[in-house]
Amino acid sequence: MQAFIEQFIIHLPYLGVVIVIFAGGFGMPIPEDLPLLVGGYLCGSGQADITIMLPLAFSTVLGADLMVYFMGRRYGQHVQRLPLIRRYLSPQRLATAEISFHKHGGKTLFLARFMPGLRTPIYFSAGAFKIPWWKMVAFDGAAALMSVPVWVLLAWYLAQKVDLQTLQEWSFAMQVLLIAAVAVGVIGVVTWKVLRQRRLASVG
Repeated sequence: MQAFIEQFIIHLPYLGVVIVIFAGGFGMPIPEDLPLLVGGYLCGSGQADITIMLPLAFSTVLGADLMVYFMGRRYGQHVQRLPLIRRYLSPQRLATAEISFHKHGGKTLFLARFMPGLRTPIYFSAGAFKIPWWKMVAFDGAAALMSVPVWVLLAWYLAQKVDLQTLQEWSFAMQVLLIAAVAVGVIGVVTWKVLRQRRLASVG
């Protein structure tokens, strides 16, 4: 599957990146860094233009997320009954997304960009729960401004130094470290809040 996606993008650099990003944005099991890395790599090897690829990748990532958001806003809970979507928008994932919105608000929209598997149900849920569209643009856009250039420019810069397979291995390692860092941060915040509440309770 991964090899097919790589060849598809290589033969259609710009259109291929757009199609694969949209497919991943709508829940297909495609790592988002894959089309971004391949697109950047093609730019670094002279097969595409970085000044076109970078804004195209960013606008496609944000556009795919907004389409999922507006689908949730328009169709709400009904769309998850469709066979092709039900697999990725399970009741359990939607329930997890709803809890996250109630607890963390806009931070959930920001962090969702770095949570493969939960990204689609969270953005769909944001629409279903009528989260203001400008919050979606602001928080998701800010996260995309951080993630998209990293993958595209990294591949563009290293295209003449390492092969694509090595880049993908590095990106996987980076994602593991990022997820671990987020997990540690969440645990730290939760621990701090629990200890703070206990101190306040003991003082009271």
